[in-house]
Amino acid sequence: MRRLVIIGTAIACLGASAVAYAATHFNNYQGSGLVITKAAGSKAKPTALAMVETLKANAPAGDRAAPLTDIKLTIYGVKLDAGKLPVCSDAKIESNKTNPDGGCPKGSVIGGGPVHSELGSGTNPSSAVGTPCNPYLNVFNAGPKRQVFYFYTKAAGDCGTLTTGATAPYDGHISYAGGNVVVNVPLPPDISNKVANLPNYYGSLITETLTYPKKAGGKVYMAGIGCKAGKRAWTITFTNQNYGGGSDTQTVKGASKC
Repeated sequence: MRRLVIIGTAIACLGASAVAYAATHFNNYQGSGLVITKAAGSKAKPTALAMVETLKANAPAGDRAAPLTDIKLTIYGVKLDAGKLPVCSDAKIESNKTNPDGGCPKGSVIGGGPVHSELGSGTNPSSAVGTPCNPYLNVFNAGPKRQVFYFYTKAAGDCGTLTTGATAPYDGHISYAGGNVVVNVPLPPDISNKVANLPNYYGSLITETLTYPKKAGGKVYMAGIGCKAGKRAWTITFTNQNYGGGSDTQTVKGASKC
């Protein structure tokens, strides 16, 4: 069965800055960033946070972006309070593949939103030979160390001939370091550089916008536990596979007021 392409996971920009990129990069990610609720919180008194995540991959005019293989999000002063929410798993979704929510427990969805991308040859990056792919992404709580991402379509033609259930769920890995939460999301080949398990078939991100509300199923998932000088710093690190071989890593930095 063909696997639905998406580039993934999840992040928006309000009052955020972006770094400039050298002309040697095929992609740049200006316009990517995070919008996070203006609230500090502390370890003693955590504060519920909402977030909008926007990812943008910009390629040279007339070309598709090189496919992303990893996205890493780092945010200061945040705890993901996964223990309060119902949990879903890759196995649960795989057993309910045609269901956009994978048959997961109510309240386990922590965020989601639309994705705009293109599919095409790994040897010809021209947009003229690309296929539009515009599905949606659900993000599930999978416990204190993981999130699960799953793409789905709402209508025929959202992503060429690919529909809900064509791609497998994939994981984001949660850790903490230096007062930061780190969510690292390796993007598997079937949504990056081997779309639908077809060799040399690439998925190219245009935009992805994921919204994480203050509460999921009536319970807080993202909590503010600290703030530095009135700001919550964040970074998004992108790794993509280049069309000519090799990989490229770039980082966008910014901060939200807290």
